[in-house]
Amino acid sequence: MILIWAATQFIKTSVQRRLLTLIFTVSLPLAHQESVAQIQIRGEVGGNVTFRCPVDRHKTITFFYFQRGDEFINGFHTLKRITQEKWENTRVENSKATVQMTRLKVSHSGDYQCVIQYKERSSTSVTDIHLNVTANYSKPALTISCQANRCQLTCTANGGYPQTKLKWNVLGNSSGLKVKILNVSEESDPNTMLYNTSSTVSFNCSYGEESFISCSVGGTTSELLSICVPNYHNAIVTATICSVVLLFIAIILAVLIWKCKQQKKNSSHMNKAVDPKEIRPLK
Repeated sequence: MILIWAATQFIKTSVQRRLLTLIFTVSLPLAHQESVAQIQIRGEVGGNVTFRCPVDRHKTITFFYFQRGDEFINGFHTLKRITQEKWENTRVENSKATVQMTRLKVSHSGDYQCVIQYKERSSTSVTDIHLNVTANYSKPALTISCQANRCQLTCTANGGYPQTKLKWNVLGNSSGLKVKILNVSEESDPNTMLYNTSSTVSFNCSYGEESFISCSVGGTTSELLSICVPNYHNAIVTATICSVVLLFIAIILAVLIWKCKQQKKNSSHMNKAVDPKEIRPLK
């Protein structure tokens, strides 16, 4: 029993020592880094952003590395020559430790790190910056086709990120308007990662009154479109058009009659015989 107890105590002591050694080994590198709270910045596809890394202005920078995980992006070292390839769409201002990134793509979204070491101390300062790249959808376009009392309406919008659901908006009295979604398509371009979206709906106007409809995606809304126009509206429009046409014809006829009368009047004056008494001999 004594031997068993001694062996147990030896194992516990050995395990504790190994755990302490492991903790010390893992914690030692971390003690040489100073982390700062993550910074959030936003950009748009095709645009530019500036990463402003926090810098102690009272100290002299030995090196500044801007990276994405283990991938070096840009930076400088005052004592060594950097041989790693830099991103061609980035530019570094050495004195300010800022990075300008141009021609943004969706793939540029992610976490970046600013790693700075000063001459006055051996520890490095690490700042995490998260970049979120977005793209606005194009203004949604509406197309409509109708047969009898049923109409199909299609809304399309392109080039947006992140993926956003397309919404239909109905204004007016839609209590009797029957709406049926026929198709929804959301596709991502494998190269640009931008989304193209479209939706087709069917409207039954048999029991509905005139309504106005639009579609929206990503905060952008299409033009309002009038649907289910009642028959009396069409009758009024037809009567108005007919009245305008008849009035135009009446004006043309009146002008033609007036011109004919003027021509007859002028010709009667020209054909009238000259009285010999009105002729005076020349002196």
